[in-house]
Amino acid sequence: MSRKLFAAGCWVLIALGFVHLMGHYGLMTAQGDTDAEKQLLSLMRGNPQDMGLGFVRSMFDIVAGFSLTFSILPAGTGLLGLVLLRHEGRAPGLLRQASIVHAGVYGIMTGVAFRYWFPAPLFFLAAAFLCFAAAVATAPGRPVSGA
Repeated sequence: MSRKLFAAGCWVLIALGFVHLMGHYGLMTAQGDTDAEKQLLSLMRGNPQDMGLGFVRSMFDIVAGFSLTFSILPAGTGLLGLVLLRHEGRAPGLLRQASIVHAGVYGIMTGVAFRYWFPAPLFFLAAAFLCFAAAVATAPGRPVSGA
């Protein structure tokens, strides 16, 4: 059961990455529907600042970079988890340890989403957290070291 729950959590993360990528595309093509939105986008895209070392970025560039990063990282973490799952037999206990790390990270991110974001990422993050926490709960205990 632990393997299936871990795999489900990984697939939720991959889905989160792709769904967020669609939202990122919406951000990049946004023109604004109201005058206030148009003005906000204009202010974010205008007034680039020197960030040092010749990097000149606008607030929109920074937000777009974080948005794209949030699309890539969950998908990459999910894919890495699937690779770990495939090779788990070579390292007994690896899946349980990876489940603990994933549950911790995505538990914290669920809290962040609950405080700062909106329902879509919150639901994906909470689903991933629940899958990984359940994988920890159903994983066999630590393998006994030979002595």
